[in-house]
Amino acid sequence: MKKRLSISVMGEKFEIELEEDFFEFVKEDLIKIQNPTPKELLFIILKKNKDLYERDKNIQNLISKIDKVL
Repeated sequence: MKKRLSISVMGEKFEIELEEDFFEFVKEDLIKIQNPTPKELLFIILKKNKDLYERDKNIQNLISKIDKVL
């Protein structure tokens, strides 16, 4: 089911529709970005990118291990 919400980010208002499970996944970040300081915004971006980088690295390691077995 989709969830419709209004959010204000840095003074600009947005109307968005998100799948409910995705909304639960990003809810904390949506709250944080409504009135962020530049430092908070920087850390949100860096944390998300680091998480994605580490996840990608783990996936690549798993693929490499699978390739060795095959």
